Amino acid sequence: MALYNILLSDMKSGRCSDTAEVRLLRFWEARNVRKGGELMSVDMLFVETDATVMFRDRLTEGSVYTLSGFDVVQSGPNFRLCDAPLMIRFNDGTSFDKKLNPDRPIPTESFRFMLYSRLIELANTGKQLPDIIGKVNAIRSTITDRIPGAQRVMLTLHLESGENVCVSMFDSMALVFHTKFDSHKKEPRIVIATSINPKIVGGMLF
Repeated sequence: MALYNILLSDMKSGRCSDTAEVRLLRFWEARNVRKGGELMSVDMLFVETDATVMFRDRLTEGSVYTLSGFDVVQSGPNFRLCDAPLMIRFNDGTSFDKKLNPDRPIPTESFRFMLYSRLIELANTGKQLPDIIGKVNAIRSTITDRIPGAQRVMLTLHLESGENVCVSMFDSMALVFHTKFDSHKKEPRIVIATSINPKIVGGMLF
């Protein structure tokens, strides 16, 4: 018989000694651009049935883990990956194990798509990191154009609502996307961009 695992929705603020079984969906790395891109922290989006740098190399996106000995704190007001009021924070007593056969089925993905009007409201605020989906209308790449310096890929996505949005990726993320994108030759090509930081530059949403 499987042991009882606490649900994320049942957690309360404070040190938690219970065990939670969750799937790690994706990372969002916070880097200090003034210190050469030094990694400061790693935010992680978990999902269930109903962060810190020191653990980064032991976690894999898409895998299921049992967590115990963590802190439950109020979610911060900025750069939020989801709408949950609480968040898990790892400490030096946190332990976790990868689980190949979860006790219960856990979704393999979760998205938080928002209307274009909502993206405009969030632009330049740094409060939310939503997801978008759209058809690729155009792409510009320093990799394809062989431009020296930092690597950058810029996509123009056409949203279902009719608006166009420009999505920029830099350095290692740009290289990974460029390679993956070139491997898909069929049209139309649909892209899901997760955890974006909306900004308005020159009157256009980026």
